[in-house]
Amino acid sequence: MRVGAMRDTVTFRKTEDEGITWSDVLTCRAYINGVNGSEFFIANAGSVGALTVTISCRYQPLLMKINPTVCCAVDQREQEYELLSPADDKAGEHKEIIFRARRIFRDGMEG
Repeated sequence: MRVGAMRDTVTFRKTEDEGITWSDVLTCRAYINGVNGSEFFIANAGSVGALTVTISCRYQPLLMKINPTVCCAVDQREQEYELLSPADDKAGEHKEIIFRARRIFRDGMEG
């Protein structure tokens, strides 16, 4: 992944009390990629929607320790992403880490 493609800023946050309070773990540059708008609306017509995305970051050892059951990601627009998978060291080369995540839309509005 080219560094220039990482245009988003993502903060990974951790909770130790089931989501009541959150603390920042790490902020880094990232690339967030998901399906296009028409695919999203077709897949989620008439329900609370969720957009599945891929969050790509440069390799950092601390990211490999992120536990998706107690962590989330928040972008610079304060849009929250539920982490669906642990960190994946793409190709095992220690260059890029990928997370699968879900961005939730509530009541037809972005949340």
